[in-house]
Formats: sequence, structure tokens, C-alpha cells
Amino acid sequence: MSPSETLLREIRTTKPSAPPALRERVRELARQAPEPEPWWRRLSPRRFLLVAAPATAALALGSATVIGLTQDGAVGGGGDEAVSSEPLLERASPAQQDSAASGPAAGGSAEGSAPPSAGALAPTPGRLQRYDAQLSLRVEDVEELSAATQQAMRIARSLGGTVASVSYDSGSSEVGTAQLTLRVPIARVQQAVVQLSALGTILGQRYGIEDLQPAADDLARQIEETQARIAQLQSTLTNASLTPSEAAVLRARLAEARRQLTDLRSALEGTRAEARLATVQLSLTTEELLAAPAERGALDRVVDILRWEAVALLYALVVVGPFALLALAVWALLRVRRRREERRLLAQS
Repeated sequence: MSPSETLLREIRTTKPSAPPALRERVRELARQAPEPEPWWRRLSPRRFLLVAAPATAALALGSATVIGLTQDGAVGGGGDEAVSSEPLLERASPAQQDSAASGPAAGGSAEGSAPPSAGALAPTPGRLQRYDAQLSLRVEDVEELSAATQQAMRIARSLGGTVASVSYDSGSSEVGTAQLTLRVPIARVQQAVVQLSALGTILGQRYGIEDLQPAADDLARQIEETQARIAQLQSTLTNASLTPSEAAVLRARLAEARRQLTDLRSALEGTRAEARLATVQLSLTTEELLAAPAERGALDRVVDILRWEAVALLYALVVVGPFALLALAVWALLRVRRRREERRLLAQS
């Protein structure tokens, strides 16, 4: 047996214990051991800035990028509101939306304006439709405003239409406006739009078509059914075997059917009259309007959001700054006091 194995067996057999003095010394050393310092005390201002500053910048940039890419409009964009000059299609039936076309609104002077083509959003021949057109034009001064208003009324009458309403306003200043509602035969509405567009600079256009043919067909079907019911009631009344009470009931039903027939014919005539004339609303002004701003991209929206985040941070610093300075001063005093206490303890040892 080797000496090490012999020594190990003796130790296991005797089971030596530490003397009491040694044990007391170990307990005293354990009591004098300093407690572990909290993590927040080990975090120096330099380390905090090295971690917090990049994290804050990355968070601000990431949130601005996400918001700028997901939102539709620009955030916080200043400036005056511009008037859109693009034509819009409204209330068009599904059949018309497939075949309708509309070009961009023209700009520049009245002579250089490109009027809409005669085939743009044209009504369908042989089909009952409600046609609405809105034109917004600018003229140079009040004299041209008066001349354009009179010319617009002459255009409507020359095409077989009427002037439903006119509103003309030109005060003492150089700014004037005119609003006209014209009723033009729907077959000649494209010609009317072309001639009216030449009266000034086009600021905006709107066209709308509503299909009235299904409603007219339904009224015609109801008229046929009512006429057949009237004929049946009249035939039944010729029966000599009817009692007076039965005849009275049939005559009441006949009167009600004739009244319904009159109402249906009136509704059908109104629908056809609505489809015969198109409504053109013309707006004239001498006021200078701002051009539409260029379309803003996602990068512009990100820059706007970062700008507003910087403004919000500045406001937060103004509000929280004094409290932060006070807390920093208290922390500095406590740190100085702690260092003095450490130097005093080292001097005593």
C-alpha cells in the first residue's frame, strides 16, 4: 500500500476536526467580508452613456422608419393646403367605369389649356344615364370673369340647354367668383365641356355618371303589369252575375290600379327627363391658387418624424432638465462623501 493511501485511510479513520480557534477566526472573517456592491453602483456614467445613447438613437430611427413606411400621408407637414387639379370619377356605374377615361387637368393660360377630349367619360348612347360634370376655371381679372360668365350662358343656350342658376360676385377688390349650373342635352355634353374648358385655366375637373336604365326598365315592367291588371278588372266587371258588393270591391281595386299606373308613368317620365339633360356646374375665379406640392416619399416622412421626435425630446429636456440636474448634483455629493469615507478608513488601517 502506498504512503498516500495509508495517509488517506488514517484521515478517514480518525476524522480530525478543526480547532475552535480556527473556526472562530473563519466566522470573524466571514462577518468582516464586504457585501457585494449593487449592479447599479458598478454602472459608471461613461458606461451608461456608451450603452444608452446608441440604443436611444436606434429606437428613434427604427420607430420613425416604421411609421413613415406604413402611414399614408405625411406627418407634421406644414405649409398651405394646395388645391388638387386632378380629375376625379364619381358615381360611375360599373359598365361606365370600364370604358371611362379622364386625362390630367390642364394648366397654364386659357389659350394653352388642353381641354378634355370629346371621348373622355362620354355617356353611352341609347342608355338612360344621369351625367354630372364639375369644372373649376381661373380667369385673369374681373373683366374676363364677366365675359366668361356671359359666354358660358351663351354656350349652354346654343347647345339647346338652359341656365339653371347663376351666382356672380365681384366686390371692390380684384378678386371675383362666379358659380353657374347649366343643363345641357346629354348627347351634346362633351361639346359643352370642351367649349367651357376654353374659357380659362383649368384648376380641377370632376365627372360622374349614374346608370338610370335599370330603374327605368323596372318602372316599365311595373307599368305593363298594372295595365294587365286593369284590363283584367275591367273584364271581370262586365260579368252580369256579380253582386253589387263584389262589383263595388272590383271598382275600388280598379281605381287604385289606375292611380298606381298614373304614378308609375309620372316616375318613368321623370327618369327619362333626368337622363335627357346633363348637369354642368362651372366655377370661375380670379384668385391665384397654390400649385399642388410634389408627392412626398417614405424618406421625407421619416425625416418629418425624426424632426418631431427631436422637438418632443427638446420639450422633455426643458421640463425634466431641472429635476435631472438636481438628481445629478445629489449623486455627485454622495459619491464625494463615499470617497472621503473610504480614504478615512484606509488611513486608519
